Amino acid sequence: MKPWDHVIIGGGIMGASLAYHLSRHGNDRILLIEKSFPGAGSTGKSGAILRQHYSHPVTIAMAREGLDWYSRFEEEHGRTISFHRPGMAFICTTENRPNLERNVELQRRLGVQTEIVDAADLRELEPGGTFREDECAAWESEAGNVQPVQAVNEILSLAKGQGTEVIIGKRVVSLIENGSRITGVRLDDQQEISAGNVVICAGPWSGQMLQEAGVSLPLTALRPEQAFFEPPPGTRERRLIYGDLTHGLYWKPELAGWTRVGLLDMDSDALIKDPDHYDEGVSHQFIQKCRQKLSQRLPHYAHSPSWGGVGALYTVTPDSHPVIGPVPGREGAWIVSGFSGHGFKMAPAVARGVASILGSAPKGSFDADFFCPLRFEKGSPIEVTYGYGILG
Repeated sequence: MKPWDHVIIGGGIMGASLAYHLSRHGNDRILLIEKSFPGAGSTGKSGAILRQHYSHPVTIAMAREGLDWYSRFEEEHGRTISFHRPGMAFICTTENRPNLERNVELQRRLGVQTEIVDAADLRELEPGGTFREDECAAWESEAGNVQPVQAVNEILSLAKGQGTEVIIGKRVVSLIENGSRITGVRLDDQQEISAGNVVICAGPWSGQMLQEAGVSLPLTALRPEQAFFEPPPGTRERRLIYGDLTHGLYWKPELAGWTRVGLLDMDSDALIKDPDHYDEGVSHQFIQKCRQKLSQRLPHYAHSPSWGGVGALYTVTPDSHPVIGPVPGREGAWIVSGFSGHGFKMAPAVARGVASILGSAPKGSFDADFFCPLRFEKGSPIEVTYGYGILG
């Protein structure tokens, strides 16, 4: 059988988006392999927040491209991903205001509709909220979210309609090597599949896959916890997305009606040695901690019923930015992983950019040098502004 031009490992938002962009432009033969079901890893547990508040021109432009793509998706394709645009506020105190102002100025120069608002403005945005006089926020009216499982399935369905073949329920157990070149993949049923390019979009499974091929990149799997709460009566219709640097948490409205709450500090998240077997639940103590922090900002949540929570999956790097590019020392293999909580926002731009290198898609805002997998070895990590890597 003729080798596939591209084999994509992983059916999350990154793999599905790459399959879509590769298959949309050109006639390459594309195969995507997903061991469980689309969105079974990090994607299905994602908050899928779409905001442009970043501190680098590259990531701002990519997030902007992603938000624009998702916002047009339903009209252009006639498929539902439950895109919703409530807006988002990044709250901070005087200490972080200079960073906030620099970022907002940069974002505005790049076309983002954002502004600094003070405590009085925040009280108008969030009646009943508690905001100190020394607090301010970056308000981004265009920010929104999608339903992650809907999104990944619809994008993958479009890719299939454009000719992408998909294998569900088979695991890639190893990369096939010929000297220093990766020539394909081996599945758990011993089937061997040849490919011109193998692209690893396997999230928390990526690091182990590379290690088994003799390559070490600083990819770590973490278990961020998230709690869900019932919105108090009268608040369900007007709920915004927040990143709260004062109290170290974020929250957002969910399609199902509840409010998702998580903490910003990834340093407290547990390491995951085996992403196939980890605790996907949350403790009562964590739920109480989230309720206590949230009610400091929104007192009406102090006695809200909890809908439990979830132990999610992040794949992180030392600078909280992904590694994207050729696998060092392994010709024919690419790595697209380590998004550290930024994956949904970046997926359209990353996929289009990688597809422009491997195929014939237009380039867009993607900058391959910025995310070079060798940047840590070279001592050139990407700097973050806020101290919380999840914020970029």
